[in-house]
Amino acid sequence: MRKICSLKEACEFFRETFDAHPELDAFGTCRAALAGEKRTYSGCSIAHLASPDDKDVPQDEYELPDISIPEPEEESLAREIIAMLAPLKLLNPVSPAFGLGKGPGTLATCFGIPLNPETCDCPAYNKSIDALLGENPPDPATAGLLGKIHERIAHIKTVTPDTFKIGLPDMQGPFNIFHSLVGIDAMTAPYENEDKFFRLMERVTDFWIEARKKLVAHMGKERLTPQASHVTVCECSVNLVSPDFYRRFILPHDRRIAEAFGPLHIHPCSGPHVFRVTLENLPVAETEAGYIEKTAAGAISVDEALSLIEGKDILLHIGQELPENREFEFIKRDFDLYRDNKRLLFGYCGMHWRKKDRYLIRDIHRKLDDYWRQNYG
Repeated sequence: MRKICSLKEACEFFRETFDAHPELDAFGTCRAALAGEKRTYSGCSIAHLASPDDKDVPQDEYELPDISIPEPEEESLAREIIAMLAPLKLLNPVSPAFGLGKGPGTLATCFGIPLNPETCDCPAYNKSIDALLGENPPDPATAGLLGKIHERIAHIKTVTPDTFKIGLPDMQGPFNIFHSLVGIDAMTAPYENEDKFFRLMERVTDFWIEARKKLVAHMGKERLTPQASHVTVCECSVNLVSPDFYRRFILPHDRRIAEAFGPLHIHPCSGPHVFRVTLENLPVAETEAGYIEKTAAGAISVDEALSLIEGKDILLHIGQELPENREFEFIKRDFDLYRDNKRLLFGYCGMHWRKKDRYLIRDIHRKLDDYWRQNYG
């Protein structure tokens, strides 16, 4: 097995491996879909469920090289670079980009709430609206994890070539952040004291806008991923409220983000009513749909989503759970939608699969790649 002994060698190994697999260029696929252009490869991603009780050792066809670098910080970045190639094990697209932050909880830290590593970095506790309003507004460059994130951006830019992009941290959206800060009170706050609700939502939105501007400015255009073309607003918590609640209390703040940055990428978290109310009231450039079994408010189907965006230049991210023993046919049906709509991206998970099923996933992937090549490639 090859051994990586320097950060430079890690960069070179990534580049030669990545260049050998043009079919797995996630950024190229994304750029083509954003532009509505015909593309050579599907860019399809197929995964199995990641479960802590899955103790099997996977049988992979592709093995990543060992890393042995004496300098810890250099070794850490080299491991990240090599890990970017891990999707090759399942023939999935590769994104040459460094990640930032700690998932959905990242911006909650900016309002003085730590994350709990024992709960996958969810906020450790909630605060009252009064307590949050009584504090000084957070600094959009240094609050919470942002100070370390900006330090990391500077370091990455210093020691790696700009062929490696930097992905924005998970910034969620104003109401998702509000919910993570105050908990269940988010659902009743506008009825109990609308003024306080709007004041805190306004503070969260002000912070959100400025924090993103500073992150993008620090990264520079040469480091942005294609996914950063449109601002992503996650609306997971809108699944817990009505369309009227959204229009009255949340929409004004989402509109401010659209006014600041342009058309949005909406993550409706599967909800049919969330998909519709955002599409009807915001400038949407990208949105998401697909069958998910366990959801708070149902899941919007791909067919319904396509009927709602028909005639609009909107990229649809298809994300679906796969039916057991019908995986190939299920994905092939989605591929055939590409014939009339080039703005589609494909992502799937087999909730019934585990590590032992990776050989099956690769087999399905190869059959789908052949089907795409024969019909659309």
